[in-house]
Amino acid sequence: MKALIGIVLATIVSASVANAGPERTVTEFTIPSSDQTPLKAVLSLPSGPGPFPTVITVHGGRGGRDFDFIRTLATPSEREPKSPTVDMLNETGWAILSIGFRDGAILGAEEDDVIAALRFARSNPALDPRRVALLGGSHGGNLVLRTAIRTGDEASCVAAGAPWMTNPKVYLQGDFSKPPLSEVGAETVRFMTMTRQAVLSGLARRGLVGAELDQVIAARSIEQNAGKIMAPTLFLISEADVQVPARLVEPTIEAMRAAGRKVEVLKVKESAHGFYWGRPGDGLRVTPAVKTPAQLAEEEMARTAIRNFLTRCFSS
Repeated sequence: MKALIGIVLATIVSASVANAGPERTVTEFTIPSSDQTPLKAVLSLPSGPGPFPTVITVHGGRGGRDFDFIRTLATPSEREPKSPTVDMLNETGWAILSIGFRDGAILGAEEDDVIAALRFARSNPALDPRRVALLGGSHGGNLVLRTAIRTGDEASCVAAGAPWMTNPKVYLQGDFSKPPLSEVGAETVRFMTMTRQAVLSGLARRGLVGAELDQVIAARSIEQNAGKIMAPTLFLISEADVQVPARLVEPTIEAMRAAGRKVEVLKVKESAHGFYWGRPGDGLRVTPAVKTPAQLAEEEMARTAIRNFLTRCFSS
């Protein structure tokens, strides 16, 4: 294992190493994006000779997170929010690479950051370049799908939990009186209205308005470019999700299927946003509540679906 870690360290910019227990070793480091922006990353390696199949995990929400947060999607941690899904990944013989992306670059260079992480994994001798999967949720789900659109067959497969804003034209400019926005609940409308205003303001500060904004929206639309996703893809969505209701993701799924792409879907009925990570309090910002037995069962279903999907992906 020490020799293997030495190979890893030789390919990164900076690092600190901490033991994660007798069976895994965790490394914190930075890698350069396409414009040399340093990106925080945490790699959890199992014991053994390698090279290992690798799951790249991409968090949701804003970018620019610290190492403590990024670490929660690579290895079991004493810091909240703990994720049973990440615990499950660490029980396998796979490497887990959790990566950060820059802040303030929605519909922009943040996808370059995920692509840089994918290419880092594929070029690292400790990791198997033929078996690299992308797993992201919410904003991270958006980013792993956009990465798949741009990178062809570089990723072996993609798992996206409640991917946010798969159709930015609908999300940012759509009419709430017309489908599909007329088919979502009042809580979703309130959440989307608030988020829409914040995103459009941020884009305007970057000079993206009018025709230039329309061009970016078309280029970054996952739904419009769904046929370019070559990797087998798993979607995890929920009818009860307020932030990213299943109804807004289903047109992208339908577009992939129409293009003849390999798509699997787990749609649950009662879980809030973030159920695919299984963390306490995830997705409950709108109506905080204790998770019900049905929601906990759906989270277990999601973990099983992710593990089975990745197992098939790495076995093919």
